[in-house]
Amino acid sequence: MSSAEGINILFPTGSFKSSLNARRRLAFSLCIGLLISVIMQALPAQRPLRVDVDLVNVVLTAQDGAGRFVTGLNEGDFRIYEDGVEQKIAVFEREDVDSAIGILLDNSLSMVDILPRMKTGLLDFAEHTSSFSELFVLTFGTRVRTLHDVGQPISQLESRLKALTVQGTSVLYDSLVEGLRKVSEREPERKALLVFTDGIDTASKSGFKDVLIEAQKAGALLYFIPIGSRILIDEHTIDSLAKETGGRVIYLQKTDRVPPAMETIRQELAKQYYIGYYTARKPGFHSIRVEAPGRDVKIRAKSGYYSS
Repeated sequence: MSSAEGINILFPTGSFKSSLNARRRLAFSLCIGLLISVIMQALPAQRPLRVDVDLVNVVLTAQDGAGRFVTGLNEGDFRIYEDGVEQKIAVFEREDVDSAIGILLDNSLSMVDILPRMKTGLLDFAEHTSSFSELFVLTFGTRVRTLHDVGQPISQLESRLKALTVQGTSVLYDSLVEGLRKVSEREPERKALLVFTDGIDTASKSGFKDVLIEAQKAGALLYFIPIGSRILIDEHTIDSLAKETGGRVIYLQKTDRVPPAMETIRQELAKQYYIGYYTARKPGFHSIRVEAPGRDVKIRAKSGYYSS
């Protein structure tokens, strides 16, 4: 018997090798799966891409060469540009747009002989406006006061006007800032402040720039009704603010009747156009230009808006 006799040597069969390889592949797959799971958990969650957009509101007045209001224009008659780039009009309404209106009365000492005329003009406007339910009245002398708030009856406004007297210095800028913030909270898209003043500020904490920024944020029209000699009126201040916001100034002499001037403003507000367009939100000031190509009209609108 050879030395090899009685010793059985076993060699792996094919089926055994296949089973071993399968187990190795399974283990490898489990390790890879576990590794991917750990990596995915460590990565920050992916958020959907979101682009903030603003609806920019523009209220405009169209007039012909003689100053008459031009009505009946359509969306296709207008072109609107932001920072020089044409925008697609998303909202268009003409005339009869709901309005939120604030009236500011300067009752500083410089208004002593003009206050009665301002009271007459204010009451006439309140009695004839279709937006009385959205009307508020602020006075400003030494400080800003709310004389009449939204929703209060006209009888209450009349009684409070009778008791109103002049006092101290003028906080014109402070009253404009407060009035603009108040009107910006109202729901109607068209917003306006009608301001009886000589344009002279003597005691405000706010400044011209603060008023301009608030006006651009609110998108409100500023109308000024100064009464008296233009030598005593700060024309630069009120003309600049009116032009930047799309409003205007109506200068009156002490002998002029106030109600016709207020009726002019009321009619203008009733015959304006409202345009809205969407744009990506970009902080800072953005210029606006509105045109009516092929139309012999002059358009008055705000010069731009401020986005935060």
